[in-house]
Amino acid sequence: MRFIIYKVTNNINGRYYIGRHATNNINDDYMGSGVAIKNAIAKYGYDNFTKVVIAEASSREELWKLEKEIVNEDVVSDPLSYNMTYGGKHYLDGLKKYDREKFVQHQRDAGKLGGKAAVKKQDSSWHAKGGAVASRKKAELYKYKLTTATGEVFYISGNEIKSLCKEKGWNYWTLIWVRNKNRAVAYGPLKGFKLEQIDNPFSKIVKED
Repeated sequence: MRFIIYKVTNNINGRYYIGRHATNNINDDYMGSGVAIKNAIAKYGYDNFTKVVIAEASSREELWKLEKEIVNEDVVSDPLSYNMTYGGKHYLDGLKKYDREKFVQHQRDAGKLGGKAAVKKQDSSWHAKGGAVASRKKAELYKYKLTTATGEVFYISGNEIKSLCKEKGWNYWTLIWVRNKNRAVAYGPLKGFKLEQIDNPFSKIVKED
């Protein structure tokens, strides 16, 4: 397993995205999970983006720390950047470090004990646990059809994709990347695999890049 920090650049307008990735294949299709970069790739096309590795860590924990150092306030505020949040394991860690007022407002809006008291009494892991539960419940409502290169078909929920990949030894992020592309994986160990969303109970919100 390799732990990398990568940079994806839009070859048309020069905008960029910096992210982290843990993978056995640094040349896989994964380009990032951020809303802005995903919408940009959908708009301009995958072939108009270039990905390069800009740093590498020796462990997952070191990778989180490295991302926090690289994807800092300068990157997030850069008008050419697609990054919308600070780097690191948890969004709130970066928000607390770089923008205390926004962190306090976030806690107020989320009902986390209100204002500055939450800064002292709650850490990001407390907030993340609640978000993880909500995400799992939401993911269960999405239904997918996974077709392998040999024609084998699996009908699974959003929660079952990762466990199936772990069981079969497939790269989860490669499948996630192509799920909304309406095409099969073009190259690599999962060449010919296709993941299609067949049921989405929520309306899709599209944001311009």
